[in-house]
Amino acid sequence: MYYRRRLAEVHAADYAQYARAAAQLLVAELEGPGVVIDLGCGAGDLCEPVRAASFDYLGVDLSPDMVALAQRRFPDAAFRQGSAFDLPSLRGAAGIVAVGEVVNYATDPRAGASGLAAWLRECRQRLRPGGILLLDVAGPLRGDPEPTTTITVAQDYRIAVTVSTDPGRRVLRRTITVDDGFGRDTEVHELHLIDPVEVMAAFGQAGFEPTALQGYAPDLPFPRGWSGFLARVILDT
Repeated sequence: MYYRRRLAEVHAADYAQYARAAAQLLVAELEGPGVVIDLGCGAGDLCEPVRAASFDYLGVDLSPDMVALAQRRFPDAAFRQGSAFDLPSLRGAAGIVAVGEVVNYATDPRAGASGLAAWLRECRQRLRPGGILLLDVAGPLRGDPEPTTTITVAQDYRIAVTVSTDPGRRVLRRTITVDDGFGRDTEVHELHLIDPVEVMAAFGQAGFEPTALQGYAPDLPFPRGWSGFLARVILDT
């Protein structure tokens, strides 16, 4: 299971800047009232700004430790454990969010380009006309040709991330090791890389009008190989 307790807590404390920026962009674009479905919600960073803008909120994450952490942070909000590819059976949602390379993660066999079109159609069925889907994906340029390791030392932990890429299979692997006062924990995350051109084509086929984003905020551009999209429902079928 990805994002066990130690990594979940580290991620929530120090790696939420993109989620917070995505929340501000989202609420500026939403048309209310309605519910926002946050897929791969992590520790619930979108919860507070979404509810402050008078929208209902539902967070979904596959990691039980992330869900537990989010529920502790926002005890009166709705969270559930599950895959981002098993969408809640709601209809008429104002928005769906999947930020943080959610649809790339190989925890679900539907992840990656092969399952993207079907997933977007499912999202379209949950959204009302004019509803918004905010999405980012890791693409083929996300990793370097040779393995690279980044080490971050914080006050309470040390985290080492080694990234390797298999271009032929379009798979990126992150080996993440957290050392803290509780000991050492290592996770290996695999992501199926998706070309942004494939994403744009799938959006159109599913009934969305997408806009490519350079970042969620002007001062927080996406790193190389990370692409974001703000798509609005244009068809009422």
